[in-house]
Amino acid sequence: MRARIVARPNVLKIVDLLRQQGHEVVAPFCDRGRDTYFDVVTNENRDRVQIHLANPFYPPKRFVFPQIERLLTVQRHDGHLAIQPITRAPKRALFGIRSCDVAGIWHLDRFYLGGKYRDEYYANRRRNLFLVNVVCTDPDRDIGEECFCVCADTGPAAREHFDLQLTDLGDEFMAVAGSAAGEALFSDPIFAPATAAHVEQRRALLEAVRKRFKTTTSWFSATVRYVSQGQILEATWEQVGRRCLECGGCTFICPACTCFTVSDRPAGPGQIERVRIWDSCALAGFTRMAGGFNPRRAVHDRRNRRFFRKLAHYFIQRELSMACVGCGRCVAVCHGDIGMPSVVEMIRRATAPHPASAPAQP
Repeated sequence: MRARIVARPNVLKIVDLLRQQGHEVVAPFCDRGRDTYFDVVTNENRDRVQIHLANPFYPPKRFVFPQIERLLTVQRHDGHLAIQPITRAPKRALFGIRSCDVAGIWHLDRFYLGGKYRDEYYANRRRNLFLVNVVCTDPDRDIGEECFCVCADTGPAAREHFDLQLTDLGDEFMAVAGSAAGEALFSDPIFAPATAAHVEQRRALLEAVRKRFKTTTSWFSATVRYVSQGQILEATWEQVGRRCLECGGCTFICPACTCFTVSDRPAGPGQIERVRIWDSCALAGFTRMAGGFNPRRAVHDRRNRRFFRKLAHYFIQRELSMACVGCGRCVAVCHGDIGMPSVVEMIRRATAPHPASAPAQP
């Protein structure tokens, strides 16, 4: 990887460079209070792009895996059917994406592109995506109470899978290229050579930031073993199920969740369109079959499936990553307090072997 230095007043010129190259640039913005969001950069809002802010709850994965995606249209005319795939995939750059969300997109890459069958809709969008990762260096604005990326080994600084990475060093930013496309930007004069002192400053900064995370932790190793070996007590899943409101929030805000359903809907006279829509294992109809039978009708059976899918060794081995990136969104949105850290702790406490009682003294 090659590194350069960008003066603080010039950092948003990277957005300008990407727009000049034809990218639709999506960046983070602030609204009132905690409300933050990703939106398309325009001439009108360009100066309101934020570098340090609370990570938006609505994950940026939707720009490569849309929540509702049109797949094809079917037109009936004179007794014939004309099927037309919809393959539009704009050239897009995500500016300001956090390291946990970079890991989430990498997990989607492994799921949709890493197996025997490739999802060409996803591949088209991913091929046209440029990722500008911003390292979390401001403990007050970047790191929330719910963040636990250090437990998932995804942050505060991504080590790979980005095109360009920016680290705030104070008066300047260190830019690290993670791909040939990222390195190509270094030909612009806003980038100056980095020195060994800059590299050392970045290393010291990250070491200090790792000590500034809050109280949320999720120590996965024992739980992965218990889940993979089928050692979780049924009573533990029932406890989790009793606390689930079946709202689906935990899955809809998760950067690593991949589930979807497909539906056909009217799109005009004699025309229908097929759409792909995010689905959630928390919802009662997720496993309902065409005949009406539902093998996972009970809530705790569906919660069992969610955490097995994220933590079982089989899936980790297949996709080369755990389906949890430590962003903490599930912690923030779950009304029943069964986000990943809480469930990991419940499983560890309920499943860990207890020392045998000492023999009674005569």
